[in-house]
Amino acid sequence: MLIKPSALAGVVLLAASQSTEAVVINFDYTYDGGFFSGNNANRRDILDAAGGFFGGILTDSLTAITSGGSNNFSAVFQRPDTGASTTLSNFSVAADTLTVFVGGQTMGSGNLGYGGYGGYNVSGTQDFLTNAAQRGQSNTTGPSATDFAPWGGQLTFSSSANWYFDTDLSTTETFSGNDFYSVALHELGHLLGLGSSDSWDNQATGPGFTGANAVAAYGGTVPLAGDKVHWLDGTKSTVDGIEQEAAMDPTLRIGTRKVFTQLDLAALKDVGWQVSVTAVPVPSAVWLFGSALLGFIASKRKQHLNF
Repeated sequence: MLIKPSALAGVVLLAASQSTEAVVINFDYTYDGGFFSGNNANRRDILDAAGGFFGGILTDSLTAITSGGSNNFSAVFQRPDTGASTTLSNFSVAADTLTVFVGGQTMGSGNLGYGGYGGYNVSGTQDFLTNAAQRGQSNTTGPSATDFAPWGGQLTFSSSANWYFDTDLSTTETFSGNDFYSVALHELGHLLGLGSSDSWDNQATGPGFTGANAVAAYGGTVPLAGDKVHWLDGTKSTVDGIEQEAAMDPTLRIGTRKVFTQLDLAALKDVGWQVSVTAVPVPSAVWLFGSALLGFIASKRKQHLNF
């Protein structure tokens, strides 16, 4: 039996969904806790838009994981409603699909959410074990990893934060809250390996991040925050030639919407994803008001921790 622990990460992310998805992000609300249910159903539309953005730009081919007979894949993740470690036996994931369990729970002031890729237990034939770890990719784990291919994972959002929900992603209005779309995108970035995968860790040594694509986009080694899972707070890049604070730094200003910059897109390539675009449209947004610290990485491959 192989055991692959999960990684959880911090908060923030991007803009502009696309309709054709090469990689499908399937959100599962089994452990919602009420954050997305009832009168809050419109929040699912915003989350779908965030997932659709990545689905529209990632062109990797991920093989299915299909439990059956002597082959058993168990998904291990932190329940988004309670934080309890959960294992689902005989779990299967369709080809080119990531299953993401989402929900809300009360968090401390200043924390907006956290998320990351899921762990697993697997037993069966050697081919089944290899497929579970790599999903048709190669060199996805360990100190020389250059790629990343999770089954999915979990996202948890603060049920006590002052949120701004808007299904119009091109909104021009000034708003007074924490933009849910931005946070969903940032957390999905962590689930996709930014700040959490072995292929990130192998390039996040010394003074900063040394991935070739990120270095080219930034113009040198990219400075990292102390946790080494975010860009240094205030790191700038561009969106269609316009300067913007990078999406994967650890803070989000109240009343603003962040999008993935050239640097953030480059980092996706560096951790192993095939990305079909090099630029992201600039949505209308207002960049002002005070700052709200986002949630930081909750665990780094060895344990599950609650905020």
